[in-house]
Amino acid sequence: MVANNDSSGTKDEQKNKRTPKGDLSIGEVIDLITIREWNLLTDLYFCRCMPQSTAVNIYFLDTTQFHYPEYTIATNEVRNELDIKNQKRALIATRRTIKRLKDRGLIESSNFNPDSSNLPVHQRKNEILGESWYYLSSRGLKVVEMKRGILEENRLSKHELDMERAKKQHFWELAKVYLDLRYKWMNEESDLKQFHDWDWYPSLAVQDDDETITVRPDAVLRIGEQLFYVELDRSTEPVQRSPFFSDQVSIENKLARYNNVLKISSNKIIREGIIAFVVPDAIYNTRLNNIEKAAKKVFGEKQRVLAGRDIGDIISSYEKLIPTE
Repeated sequence: MVANNDSSGTKDEQKNKRTPKGDLSIGEVIDLITIREWNLLTDLYFCRCMPQSTAVNIYFLDTTQFHYPEYTIATNEVRNELDIKNQKRALIATRRTIKRLKDRGLIESSNFNPDSSNLPVHQRKNEILGESWYYLSSRGLKVVEMKRGILEENRLSKHELDMERAKKQHFWELAKVYLDLRYKWMNEESDLKQFHDWDWYPSLAVQDDDETITVRPDAVLRIGEQLFYVELDRSTEPVQRSPFFSDQVSIENKLARYNNVLKISSNKIIREGIIAFVVPDAIYNTRLNNIEKAAKKVFGEKQRVLAGRDIGDIISSYEKLIPTE
């Protein structure tokens, strides 16, 4: 009797041939995601976007001796070669993982620069051949929110992500604050656990009880029961405006709006939140000092505003405010 060729191979192999990867159910997709991939997807949710180089360095670039044991006894010349080899290995691993996640409908990628659309064609071609950037797809958003149990009012929408691609650089600067927080201050120098001891809310409005006045921080950081309203300051707006133009945007006016919301909130946790200005481009202390002066003008002597060059400065300044027993 002639064997039936259609029955060759295992049942799993036959199932893979019949079912396209993009048609996997959400449950099947979740079952296939590794811990490293979960970390990447979760961070993409909170960062909104991420360049390929960062994905390589954070998730796939292990120490060279981990993959090449001979590194410890090698000469400097051989070590340099192994370091380069390790970089290439990490890049290949990143691209394979991203392709797998894209096949499952979780991630989208683009290297298009929206600012290049108004350029002449001969310049535009050079602009769009840059580094790949990664974003969550609508399916990726749903998967992360289901897995992490993100509350409805804190969820991002696909429409928000699409609109924010045009403002990619601003959100990437904010994303670097989050990554610094997670992989340095909440990892190497702290044993606090994400989603339990601390949370990062990238899209959360703060309102008074009547919901008549609203402020929208760039992000809200929770550590224990302490809230930080994170403002990423790019030094593009003045700390104060002329009194003849009081309705124009300024740091002082922004602080006054926070004051109006917080002072009439009945929620103690919201009311005692700290406004944290992160000023990554501050070379000197002038900008930081001016923000603190504006804070004193609005809030008086209450320590409601902290300013620093990175999130570590904010956390260190806050720790100094905690009374010691």
